[in-house]
Amino acid sequence: MSLFCGTACRTKSFLCYRLLSTFVTKTRYLFELKEDDDACKKAQQTGAFYLFHSLAPLLQKSEHQYLAPKHSLLELERLLGKLGQDTQRIEDSVLIGCSEQQEAWFALDLGLNSSSSINASLQKSEMEKELKGSFIELRKALFQLNVKDASLLSTAQALLHWHGAHQFCSRSGQPTKKNMAGSKRVCPSNEIIYYPQVKVWKRLSGEKLQKRWDWRWKDSTLLPSTGPFLIALS
Repeated sequence: MSLFCGTACRTKSFLCYRLLSTFVTKTRYLFELKEDDDACKKAQQTGAFYLFHSLAPLLQKSEHQYLAPKHSLLELERLLGKLGQDTQRIEDSVLIGCSEQQEAWFALDLGLNSSSSINASLQKSEMEKELKGSFIELRKALFQLNVKDASLLSTAQALLHWHGAHQFCSRSGQPTKKNMAGSKRVCPSNEIIYYPQVKVWKRLSGEKLQKRWDWRWKDSTLLPSTGPFLIALS
C-alpha cells in the first residue's frame, strides 16, 4: 500500500513539474516574440493566423458547433493576392499565443476602412466565399466554440479592438506605431509607449452587490445633472 502511494505521489509530482515547465517555456517564448521584432517576424513564417473582419472572427460550421480555422502565412499571402491587397497588411497582425511546440498564433483583421458600406460588404462576402466560412459576431457564437478557440478569439478581439482605438497619441495627436507582436504602440514624436490595459473583474453575488452599492437620487438643485447616480457605500 505504501509503495502504491509513493508511486502515485511521484507520478503526480512529475506531472505537475512537467505542466509548470511547459507553462514557463511558453511564457518565455512569448516574451521573446513581444520584445524582438525580428524573432516575431520569423515566427510568422511557421505560425498560424486567425482571421477577422471588423472584429468578427472567421468561423466554419461543423455539426452543432463552430470551428475557428487557422491559416498559414503562405495561404494568407495567396488570399491577399487574389483580393488585390498588399501582403504588407500582414504586419497589422497581433500575437495572441502559442502552442506547446512553440507554434506562434496571430490574429489579423481584414476589414476594410471603406467610406462605402456597400464596398465593405462586397469585400466581406468575397472573402467568405474564398475562405469557405463566415465572419460571425463572437458573442453570437461564443457558446458554440470549444474552450481553446473561445479563449483565443476573445483575446484576439480585445487586442484588435484596442489597436483600433489607439491609432493616435493622446498627447501629440500623431499616429502611433505598433511593434511586430502588437504588444505595444509607440508615438514616434515623443516616444510615449502605450500598452494594452488588462482589467480584472471580481464576480460578486447579488447580496454582496446590494450591500456594496446603492442607487440614490441626488438633489438636482445642487448639481446640474439629474438622474440616478451610483454611490459607493462603505
